[in-house]
Amino acid sequence: MIDRRLERAGEVSWTFGCGLSVVVALACAIAGSYFDVTLVARAQVHCGLDLSSGEKLSEGMWLLTRFAVIPVVAVLSAVLALPLHLLARLPPVARRVWPVPVLSLLAVGITIAGPVAMVMYDVATEGTPGDCVLPWWPSWLPS
Repeated sequence: MIDRRLERAGEVSWTFGCGLSVVVALACAIAGSYFDVTLVARAQVHCGLDLSSGEKLSEGMWLLTRFAVIPVVAVLSAVLALPLHLLARLPPVARRVWPVPVLSLLAVGITIAGPVAMVMYDVATEGTPGDCVLPWWPSWLPS
């Protein structure tokens, strides 16, 4: 006998929610690595950082590690967002229409927050050596 059961709406929304987190984490890993390297390099050029050959090698190695660290942060942020998808599957929440999109938006926000915070931290620590403050740097962020 062939089991021809149809997918229930809850299973489809669960798959969409987890798939959305995976796509957002992948996009954040790629874009975050690019923006991290670009913003730190531009901030260092603005601050007039003149590196010797040893410092250039050290800076190059640091930039290569960013291509490994930012994707890890993006994946960890996506894992931290999974409980929101589980919460959306609970019967009291799943019966209503409005909490599921709200929880999905919160999950996407959490997934994006990790790489964005990492890029801002790197620009603040590596991109602004000494007392150099970037012209577009908000006063409430550390320099």
